[in-house]
Amino acid sequence: MILVGVAALVGCFVFASFDKKTLAQQKEEIAEAAKAQLDAYRLELETACTDSVNAEATRQYNQWVEEENAKPAVGGKKRVVKKATPTGPKVDPLPETTPPPATTDPKKSKMEGTGNSEEKAAKMSGQSNTDQKKSKMQKANGGN
Repeated sequence: MILVGVAALVGCFVFASFDKKTLAQQKEEIAEAAKAQLDAYRLELETACTDSVNAEATRQYNQWVEEENAKPAVGGKKRVVKKATPTGPKVDPLPETTPPPATTDPKKSKMEGTGNSEEKAAKMSGQSNTDQKKSKMQKANGGN
């Protein structure tokens, strides 16, 4: 009887402590809890690191601004560094462009035959104004 009582007591202890879960389920719960704690710790460290980097960057920027203001500019005046406005720089709109006027290409017009087309047609057909030129020169030279 004592032996049965001890066995019952051990049995209750075993079932109560494991809460009817298998070893794999218990390991999974432990892994999830550890992951949650690690994620919270990583977030805390990342926030602290970001804050310290931003503080150092702000300190160095302010130091640079003070040094720039302390330097004399050309002409003996102190340089003033303007801080950027939170709204950003204003941008002028682009000017409207008009298309360039259509130009005629002189090479194209020669090839197409525009301009002195009558004279060109006469030269191509074999008629020339050389006879007219000869007669003008003979008249100018005295009729030889």
